[in-house]
Amino acid sequence: MELFSSLSWFPFALAIPILFGIAMVFFKLPSLRGHSSYTAMFWANLFMAILAVAFFFNYAAGINTKLILLALAWGITFSSISLLQMYALKYVDTNALFPITTTLSLIGTIIVAFIFFSAKLTLFQYLGLILAIIIVFFFLYKGKKLQYSKWMIYIGSLIVGISILNKIFQKVAADSFDIRTFMIYQFIFAAIFSLFVFFFSHWKDYKKHIFSEGVFTGLLIGVPAFLGTYVMFIALIRGPFALITSMHSLYIIVTAVMASILFKEQLTKRKIFLMFLAILAIFLIRLG
Repeated sequence: MELFSSLSWFPFALAIPILFGIAMVFFKLPSLRGHSSYTAMFWANLFMAILAVAFFFNYAAGINTKLILLALAWGITFSSISLLQMYALKYVDTNALFPITTTLSLIGTIIVAFIFFSAKLTLFQYLGLILAIIIVFFFLYKGKKLQYSKWMIYIGSLIVGISILNKIFQKVAADSFDIRTFMIYQFIFAAIFSLFVFFFSHWKDYKKHIFSEGVFTGLLIGVPAFLGTYVMFIALIRGPFALITSMHSLYIIVTAVMASILFKEQLTKRKIFLMFLAILAIFLIRLG
């Protein structure tokens, strides 16, 4: 930590979208390579849990019932979101799914804060919300035609709804506990829940899948995702909360560029323009 204290927060904040962007692009691998997303998710969560214990072992003892319940809720919702995203990426490009769901989940979170927590919005936040709604419309529609099936709209809505819950759990935990303690148990419960889902889905052939190619995919997702969480923690200790959490949204650009290079996803000028507008909307909402 002496090394970290000698540096500014900005390099860590800049690393956040890079690390999360790397992690998120590999959500596409199960559908491309034809291996189990349940295997990949279990191993990703397990790698994150192992790293959390290794990094924060000295903070493992500071637990109570509320922390355990919140960590369990976070683990269930996080794993559910991730599995739904992996499923959706069979049919939707990363450069559409992540900008749409990220923007909509932020809109939903702001609405929840406004209704239930009496949050007051500034002019810039209202402008950001209006811009975000327009952006989502242009992502979903081309002309007058909806680009995705009703089933995919339903899956996307589930992702957004569960993401809002997950953000609420994360916020309550950050305000109530040492985040290092919470990180240990959130990833442990995520691993336990995803293992349960894995066995439920592969009960008859679990031996075939448990040590399949999904292990490597889990490693590619889990390590950068944990490191992204870790550098975010360091940045938040040293820098401004709103700006750092806004910079996280830049991951959608990293993911889109990497998917274009690795998986040959088509990155059109229209999508690039909409992604930059989505980031602008997110910055307006978070910094407004």
